[in-house]
Amino acid sequence: MSASTIHIERRRLNLSATVELKGAWLVLQAIGRIDTTTAKSAETAGLAALAKTTKLALDMSKLEYISSAGLRVLLRLGKTSKRGKKMFVLCGVAGMDKEILEDSGTDTLFQIYGSYNELQ
Repeated sequence: MSASTIHIERRRLNLSATVELKGAWLVLQAIGRIDTTTAKSAETAGLAALAKTTKLALDMSKLEYISSAGLRVLLRLGKTSKRGKKMFVLCGVAGMDKEILEDSGTDTLFQIYGSYNELQ
């Protein structure tokens, strides 16, 4: 299958996302911030992507910041994927976002890859 890209723009909300097919995985790349003002849009984009696949990876390599509202989005996506017997993983987690996931203990709830290129 060839890769395709769909852009979901929320510039007013400081968040955009790219959805790309990489083998058996649908990769949702979050760009910008997932905070109180963008969490609903991020969740909507994540749930829409999850509805189209059995394997969803959230690429956080271009995410500048994630707040507790963003962590809640991750938890909801994880819960939805488990209910649907689907896979949801994180990749490209670094810097402050990595610290936030570690400090909150959220990093223990998800499989985390250095890059979406590591997915099989």
